[in-house]
Amino acid sequence: MKKIILLSAMASSMLLATNGDNLISLGAESRAMGGTGIAMAMGTDSVFKNPAWLADVEGAEAMFGATLFMPDVKAKNSSFLPDGSGNASNGVEATSKADMSMIPAVSHADRINENWAYGVGMFGVSGMGTDYRNEDGNKGLGNMRTNFQYMRFVPSIAYKQDNLRLGAGLTLAYGALDMSAVMPDGALPGQAILSTSKQRGGGMSDDFGFGAQFGVAYTPTSNINLGAYYQTEVATEYKDVFDFNTNGTYDDLKLSQPAEYGVGIGYHQDGLRVSADVKQISWSSADGYKQFGWDDQMVYSLGLGYKVSSAMELRGGYSYAKSPLDDQFEAANISSANAPFAAGNIAFFNMMGFPAISETHITAGLGYQFTDKVGIDLAYVYSPKETLAVNSPATLGTMQVTNEQNSISGALKYKFD
Repeated sequence: MKKIILLSAMASSMLLATNGDNLISLGAESRAMGGTGIAMAMGTDSVFKNPAWLADVEGAEAMFGATLFMPDVKAKNSSFLPDGSGNASNGVEATSKADMSMIPAVSHADRINENWAYGVGMFGVSGMGTDYRNEDGNKGLGNMRTNFQYMRFVPSIAYKQDNLRLGAGLTLAYGALDMSAVMPDGALPGQAILSTSKQRGGGMSDDFGFGAQFGVAYTPTSNINLGAYYQTEVATEYKDVFDFNTNGTYDDLKLSQPAEYGVGIGYHQDGLRVSADVKQISWSSADGYKQFGWDDQMVYSLGLGYKVSSAMELRGGYSYAKSPLDDQFEAANISSANAPFAAGNIAFFNMMGFPAISETHITAGLGYQFTDKVGIDLAYVYSPKETLAVNSPATLGTMQVTNEQNSISGALKYKFD
């Protein structure tokens, strides 16, 4: 059953997301508008951003969408000892083979009565992965392969009274994690493959988690919207996933998706829509991410939409969030207390296995209504190349990673009434 859920919700083997390991947004309409939506009604897409806006659906409608995600990740490690001579390798750059994935999103919403509405969404929301298998072991990448996949199923309900809307949803989450790397006894990060090296991964491990999300929206005037939302942390634990301390026994890893909260403001008049959101992702207090030294992120997003005809709206946007692995991320700054393994290896795995360094996203797209019932949304998101280089734990060189991303999203929307 778990494998069926995983394959139906995530039709890819790997994905590498953007705000940390979260996509900037899920529905194509929101993605085209910079990932905004806290203070803007977006039909069934609102189940992803702020469930309070579900109260504005006029009748039964559904959305079927997907995102083709195309990251370009390159890594270089010049910090290991190839022959024990004390000379650091030059570090040959390698490109991750995890360069394409398909991420689905499905939602449905309907009215219950004049005041109440409901919605439900199922979507791949988070993930990360690299693949350096079959690379020369002396490149210092340890034949690394990581694959983290995470989906949510969220039934939600919303209430509307005059200018106030309230919404809440229950989160059922499913995560799967696979970590694989060849590391020697003693586990020097990126050390050349030696006779004592072993494959330390325990294979794919999965778990379910539960949480909730809450939203509020208010329209002080006919043209201005205000919104806020909160999403709880969702705890998951992956059993026997990796031999962190190289003692021959596979260890468990608690990896909880962090709490989020945000506010937004929106404006709409004469075919123009403007939305702006600010939210925080609390990586530093979530199990797993805090042990790996991730910082919290403040995400700033702006979206624009303009109706050029009764059927077509053009959209664009911008989003920025400083990487949770920022310029000060050094192995020497990481506390290994309560961490799964030594500080140096934490730096190595962050850089080579989970390079969450994307910061800027530029978006564009459109919505087109074919009939009163049938419409489509399209979005393109580009994240320019970011580079992070840090000193190695052994002070023998540097580890470096670059990450550039392109993605295309599409969705079909259908109104039943």
